[in-house]
Amino acid sequence: MLKAVGVLFIVTGACGFAIYFSSYLKTHLAQLIEWREIFTQLDNEREYLRLPYAQLLRKTARGKAELFSAILLEVADSMEKRTQTDVSVFWEQAFERRSAQILLKEDEADLLFALARSLLLEGDHSQVAKLYFMQLEDKILLAMQEKKEKQKLYGTVSVLGGLFLVIMLL
Repeated sequence: MLKAVGVLFIVTGACGFAIYFSSYLKTHLAQLIEWREIFTQLDNEREYLRLPYAQLLRKTARGKAELFSAILLEVADSMEKRTQTDVSVFWEQAFERRSAQILLKEDEADLLFALARSLLLEGDHSQVAKLYFMQLEDKILLAMQEKKEKQKLYGTVSVLGGLFLVIMLL
């Protein structure tokens, strides 16, 4: 009876491991896509509304998830208080404060900082921003492929590891 309960716990733990990492990959991809949508909206509104950057951030923050909204509002507040600092510093500080919730890799975050800086450029910023948007699309495609591959890997490894422990206990 104890062996059966032990086997049940091991199999449950192995499945929980696979589900945890699967949800991590899903959240990472969802965050990348949400940031792409946010910066696309910022780019479009900047071009058509011609509002100051801080006001664009506040307008974009409305209706977004709490994490994204808080970051946008924090950057907007920082920009209104200090106008001489590079905007990527504000983004980095906001990301650092929420590093546990943001699942982006360092190169992905750097790309977002560069994209945010490019949207501040006066004149024709569209070519520079377009390059960063293309790089962001590539990162999203890579994350999709990684999610697909790693979900299978995590599922297989966790089930095989669980079965291995069950066999060792029997």
